Amino acid sequence: MKKLVISCVLVLALMASLVAGCGKAGEQAEFESAECRFEIPFGQTVECGYLTVPEDRSQPDGPTIRLHVAIFKSHSDNPAPDPIVYLEGGPGGKALESVPFTFNERFDPFLADRDLIIFDQRGVGYSEPALDCPEIIDLTYNILDQDLSPEESVALSNEAICSCHDRLVSEGVNLAAYNSAESAADLNDLRLALGYEEWNLFGISYGTRLALTAMRDFPEGIRSVILDSSYPLQINLYAEIPVNFDRALDVLLDGCMADSTCRQAFPELETVFYQLVDELNDSPATFSVTQPLTDETYDVLMNGDGLIGFVFQSLYSTEIIPWLPKILFDVRDGIYDTLAILMGSFLADVEFMSDGMYYSVQCGEEVHFSTPEELAAACEAYPELEGFCYGISAICDTWGAKEADPIENEPVSSDIPTLVLAGQYDPITPPAWGEVVAETLSNRFYFEFPGVGHGASVCGEECPLSIALVFLDDPTSEPNGLCVAAMSGPDFFGLETEVALVPFTDETLGISGVAPAGWEELSPGMYERSALGLVAIFQQAAPGIGADDLLQLLTFQLGLDEVPERVGSREANDLNWSLYEFEVQGLSIDLAVAEGDWTGYFILLHCTASERDFYYTHVYLPVIDALTPIER
Repeated sequence: MKKLVISCVLVLALMASLVAGCGKAGEQAEFESAECRFEIPFGQTVECGYLTVPEDRSQPDGPTIRLHVAIFKSHSDNPAPDPIVYLEGGPGGKALESVPFTFNERFDPFLADRDLIIFDQRGVGYSEPALDCPEIIDLTYNILDQDLSPEESVALSNEAICSCHDRLVSEGVNLAAYNSAESAADLNDLRLALGYEEWNLFGISYGTRLALTAMRDFPEGIRSVILDSSYPLQINLYAEIPVNFDRALDVLLDGCMADSTCRQAFPELETVFYQLVDELNDSPATFSVTQPLTDETYDVLMNGDGLIGFVFQSLYSTEIIPWLPKILFDVRDGIYDTLAILMGSFLADVEFMSDGMYYSVQCGEEVHFSTPEELAAACEAYPELEGFCYGISAICDTWGAKEADPIENEPVSSDIPTLVLAGQYDPITPPAWGEVVAETLSNRFYFEFPGVGHGASVCGEECPLSIALVFLDDPTSEPNGLCVAAMSGPDFFGLETEVALVPFTDETLGISGVAPAGWEELSPGMYERSALGLVAIFQQAAPGIGADDLLQLLTFQLGLDEVPERVGSREANDLNWSLYEFEVQGLSIDLAVAEGDWTGYFILLHCTASERDFYYTHVYLPVIDALTPIER
């Protein structure tokens, strides 16, 4: 399951799972090389193509569809013969469209010893046809600044979804053919078409449900499986969303109370949160957000239900979780800058879903096994989350999905070596679901990671990644889990009152100076306060480039329309710095540029507007005053 926003602000429900249709695999499957449809990440070697398969395997002489496939080559000179194939969440998540933004950070470590295959599942992204719903995306943008009741939001959303349905049907799409069983057959066809004797499945969120379906229907050729943030077939997803979110919310609130720093900085967090929900429902806040993919700015109205949706979506992210208490207190105090930056990022997520695939899968495989009364009762049990519930039953009555066979609501049993990973804070696929999946897998190893949200293996924490890599090397042996015991809850962030600066010398850059102690060094001269990247300082040297040319280059790289106006100057260590101030995608930017000895120098601070004065005084100016050129 990709990140979701379920609220009056971002009306969308982007949730989780697929299944139905069977038939024989491989009868019409063909793979042909083709150009990659996406921008290849820096430093990677990729081979792309299309897999052609039947749209509906019960009609072998019927239409065919094409799946876009990318094979990322291993960094090893002698890679293992069994590649990894990644299964995206959603259902409907666009795996390949997000590759330029996420691959090197999330997936590059998996290339150490093996090739990694990423593909857009049927009905998704660059595959043909793609069950995209621009009607839903347009609605999302159109109602950002409207204060809608849950009933009004559902009505507008249902209208957009029905319009998408009617258009897809008029284009000849057989909505009943887009399900997990057909996708599992696609997966097996891909292995055969590429000529692999065996490979390793790696699924996150809905991708785990697809992996489980493949383990059941096509176990041959599967060497091992990683199930990260598990979605069991037998689970009633929509009936359990409120209880799962409530559990994760309790973990957050209890975690802050148990942390002395968080407890002192943000006392009575639970009371503040629910008071905010009530206050914002009575009197919503309005602020501007920038969508980072398009750089377009929108006014967003945030009511209480929208705040609940924001917290739910934030709990997916291991990087955002430590900031949540501070964000809630900022909102209480009328400060929306951090919230706005994250809302802009969440807004971009709607571009990475093929919503028609989502409804085809969920209506046939999930809602089919529920009743409207069950789903209503699940929401009524949590009245404080009333605006969080989403009425999907009425949509599914008319969508036209194939009603899945009862087997799609039953546990999957397998003896394939399987690694099951879960995050303590995960709001949508809780650790208990990982335990449920593990019960019927005889050769499984289960790990739960403290302080981690959704997608443990790609969350940026070293421990889950290292366990996954060790497992891939030897799936028959349990990985050493000592690193789990060394993990703790989130390192909650408060408002800094001081920053210790420590000296450094970098011969490569040809500079010496100071840097904030405890901040992560991303690369020489580049430091950020946390993995979320809201606060960072950069100090760099550019040999052979003058100050004016360097400023022009930075203007282009930062996406500015024109060179910013100079607002001041500062002299230090024989360098005369020109100072600039501006904003990029909601972040406050301070830039200093200087020139000396045929070398250009720049220092850049970015942070939220509310914290700008503090970091300007305690980090930016001291860094300027300390930077000194050295002989290389």
